Amino acid sequence: MPTDEIRYELEQIHLFLQKAMADIGAFGETIPGLLRTLIVIVSVVACVNIVASLVKAIINNRATWKKKPGSELMFSFAAGSGQFQRSHIYKDAHKYLFDKKWFVFSFAGLAYRLGNYENHSKTITFLSSLMYLPLAIFGIAEMIIRCVAGVIIYFVTNLAYIVFLLTLWAVNLLLMPLFNLADKASWMTQHCPKCYATFKLPVFECPHCGTKHTRLSPGRCGLLYAKCTCGHFIPCASASKRKDLKSYCPKCDYALAGSNINALTVQVIGGNSSGKTSFIAAFQHQYVEAIENSGIRNVLTSPKDDFEELEKIYHSGRAVKSPGDEVRTYHILHGSKGSSDDGIVIYDVPDEVILSEQYERNPLNLAYSDGIIIIIDPLSVRSVRKECEATTGSTSTNGFSDDSTEDIIVHFINKYSEVAGRTARRMSDTPVAVVIAKTDLTSIQRKIGTVKIKAEFSANQNQYLSLDDARDKVCRKYLADIGLANAVNNLDSVFSKVTYFPVSSIGHCEDGSPFDPQNIVAPMRWLARQSHNNIKDLAAFVEEKIR
Repeated sequence: MPTDEIRYELEQIHLFLQKAMADIGAFGETIPGLLRTLIVIVSVVACVNIVASLVKAIINNRATWKKKPGSELMFSFAAGSGQFQRSHIYKDAHKYLFDKKWFVFSFAGLAYRLGNYENHSKTITFLSSLMYLPLAIFGIAEMIIRCVAGVIIYFVTNLAYIVFLLTLWAVNLLLMPLFNLADKASWMTQHCPKCYATFKLPVFECPHCGTKHTRLSPGRCGLLYAKCTCGHFIPCASASKRKDLKSYCPKCDYALAGSNINALTVQVIGGNSSGKTSFIAAFQHQYVEAIENSGIRNVLTSPKDDFEELEKIYHSGRAVKSPGDEVRTYHILHGSKGSSDDGIVIYDVPDEVILSEQYERNPLNLAYSDGIIIIIDPLSVRSVRKECEATTGSTSTNGFSDDSTEDIIVHFINKYSEVAGRTARRMSDTPVAVVIAKTDLTSIQRKIGTVKIKAEFSANQNQYLSLDDARDKVCRKYLADIGLANAVNNLDSVFSKVTYFPVSSIGHCEDGSPFDPQNIVAPMRWLARQSHNNIKDLAAFVEEKIR
């Protein structure tokens, strides 16, 4: 239609409305003043009831949301609950609109109450009868106005609200994939320490009712927050701090230490009484204490009871034998403002799991390790024990490992190759830090202690690339000298990144002075650096702090 014709039609409509209003005004002037006043009063009461009916319907349905099938979440307001709520509001508003009884501020309501009022006094009954007739007339007029005007107003309001909700739905539909992609980009691969399942998104628990949600991510239930069936909103995205909710393994329902951790996962391998638990106890103490004292990050350790036991081991200097068939898991988490937290996950792997067929019943997933620490007890070699007993007494070798170091390493390599799918011709790039434990014993310290390594480096700098290189080569030579050359060669034939550390975890100094653990953090820092994990900076900070 041409523009001029449209303009002409609009002008005609405007003139018609002006004339209609003028006619209504003229007709109103012909009505007596008292009657006109009564009509205005009845109309105002009718309009109040129209608004009140809508307000009551909105209040009564403010918590009316649509449940998503197969989920314990509700559809978001934009993705379905808004339309669901609107339909209930519209239905209830009409019900209240035609109900003459519910609102006291109503001629129809007063007439209904007066007509049902019972009293034994004839005077009051007579006066009530006199009042009932005008109230009934006004009530009828009010109900006519309420029904006619209310239906029209509700229809227009409902239509406008439908348009608003459709617009909101379209905007939500456009934003949903963007929020979903951004959320998925922040997911870290997680591993269950109990069943070793690998997953991206764990199960989250509502902090208000304990309901567990399996797919709590941006979607039709919300972009940042989703409504649980208990009525509370919970974060459903990384951006809204979903990581603060309690989380569980989606396969075995094990309670996880964190929901989205960029973790350095380390397996600690060694023979019985080789010093695995002592190393972990000393590491967690020095690492956590240094970070907490500096205040640079918040630290959370889990499980709480296991870490309390590690603290007892550290302070007493007496290690407790680990359960033979149980792989213990220790979590050290660092809170952050981002969508994920940094952390260290340490698996204490008993020698029985490596040496026996119990591995089949406890399938440790070595395939997802970021690094491996192998603890070697030099006292497992008879000649070293004799030398230590001759130097520091027979009690100095108590609690030595009677597992063959070579057997442990061979069995470990076989298990690792089986799980990781490594072929004989392909070397693994998983970094391996070999820790030579119990170097606080004088006869061992003289050969691979820190003082010895620094002296060797200073005297023969042309033979070593760095002090770390000197440390590695001195330790390798020591193991070869005590008869463990095959163990060194076996590791070098399978792993492309292997280095050696002399470590003293817990114990008592021979001269009675306070015991000071040595080189505890260095192996973990090296593993973090090799796997490019964020922990490398924190580990370097801790190592510098405790020097």
